[in-house]
Amino acid sequence: MIEFRNVSKTFARKGNAILALDNINLKIEQGDIFGIIGYSGAGKSTLLRLINRLETPGTGEVMLNGESLQDVSAKRLQAIKKDIGMIFQNFNLLNAKTVFHNVAIPLILQGKDHAFIQARVAELLDFVNLGDKAHSFPDELSGGQKQRVGIARALATNPSVLLCDEATSALDPHTTVQILLLLKEINLRYGITIVLITHEMSVVQKICNKVAVMEKGRVVEHGDVYALFAEPRHAVTASFVQSVIHDRLPAKAEALLQGSGRGLRLEFVGGTAQQPIINRVIKEYAIEINILFASMSEVQNRILGFMIVQIQGEDTQVNGAIDYLRLAGVKISDV
Repeated sequence: MIEFRNVSKTFARKGNAILALDNINLKIEQGDIFGIIGYSGAGKSTLLRLINRLETPGTGEVMLNGESLQDVSAKRLQAIKKDIGMIFQNFNLLNAKTVFHNVAIPLILQGKDHAFIQARVAELLDFVNLGDKAHSFPDELSGGQKQRVGIARALATNPSVLLCDEATSALDPHTTVQILLLLKEINLRYGITIVLITHEMSVVQKICNKVAVMEKGRVVEHGDVYALFAEPRHAVTASFVQSVIHDRLPAKAEALLQGSGRGLRLEFVGGTAQQPIINRVIKEYAIEINILFASMSEVQNRILGFMIVQIQGEDTQVNGAIDYLRLAGVKISDV
């Protein structure tokens, strides 16, 4: 488990103190795929770099499996850092070395024997589908292939924690999906805890089970990914969610709500999104429902659906229909 306890961090810039992290308290459980999302300058990269001690906190503690990274000896810290792999945004490969050598570097630095290195690198390259690229050089590879090399290198020492620093932001959408699926497979197959930072909510949506949202050095919201998508409580979280989950009428279509009837926003979560609830309520009550907008998304293998509707009829019938929908598990708000 990774834990941040009252962690703050300040940098000096041109004589000014810049608060990068402000009293962070956060837990990342073993086996999580934990996303840290925020706009540029939110502090997410600094937070990630505290885990492998590329940065140290100004105040507070960073704990890894019950050990304070500030209190351990230099020798113990080196051992801990060997248990942490890292994948970089810009790959960080040695262009003058072959793919094989790039993956082998951590093992060479650990003094592993030739036979072990040969077998381990071959195993990893097969795992990331680059078995035929062992003798190629990075400049001969696509961006996605380079990142696969970076992933293989990060896995070389069998780490229990894998840190991903904007690992897909330099890739095209199709390649991004492939890399995210590979990371998910790594998590499932090896039980490795993955901590990834990103500014793209679609990345969080695809593979994370937990997420922390950062703004101006603070964690403004964190928790289960599905819960945050279904009911974001902070404006920054809502902004990120709305970048991938469409749950509002387009601005130019808002005039549609000016007609007769009551405008409602309906949220269908889990099983309710797969039931003909609207059809049932129309049959049950003397009302008309005009569907102005609808969308459906998958988050953590669960369905999340939204509708914007106009409902017309006698007040008693409208109120009865709304009560029916609520009892069926639909979340309702006026628009």
